Amino acid sequence: MAVRVHVQGLLVAAAWVAAGCSGSTTSPTTPPPATSVTRLVSVSPMGGMSGVADSTRITLMFSGPMAAGMEQYMDLHVGAGVAGSTVPMNCVWSTDLTRLTCTPGSPLQPHSEYTIHVGAGMMDADGHPMDMGPDGQAMGGSWIPSGGMMGGMHDGQPMGMMGAGWTSGGTIGMEFVFATG
Repeated sequence: MAVRVHVQGLLVAAAWVAAGCSGSTTSPTTPPPATSVTRLVSVSPMGGMSGVADSTRITLMFSGPMAAGMEQYMDLHVGAGVAGSTVPMNCVWSTDLTRLTCTPGSPLQPHSEYTIHVGAGMMDADGHPMDMGPDGQAMGGSWIPSGGMMGGMHDGQPMGMMGAGWTSGGTIGMEFVFATG
């Protein structure tokens, strides 16, 4: 009788293992969740704006937290484009790292053009590249090709002199040109 109970237990265990093995060869019925991409959701002032106050602050908003230190990939250039000199700024993140506010070191010149440069190498808090895509273009932004072979300039220096963190996908980021009043 003891042998019979032991054999039945082995048969139940063997059936359980066989069911588990057959289940492991099938693919999951639902795909894994998509990775959330942090996006640039607003720029102030937006590209194409005119009459901007000379005391304006530059503000970037993101859909999720950004990595610490990403302010180093944000510039404000004198003139329309990134070839002009940069304006010294003090940049501060919100506590949740979703808003970057930059204050120019001195008032901007009246009736002048300026370019906000958001570097393509900005990373979110999880180390993923930030997406500027269609949202950035809808805010008046335009892509800046890396221009290494074409002789492009950034802050009066060849674009090839920019650090690797500025580039991604063949661009050095996006520019937003605005004019003061």
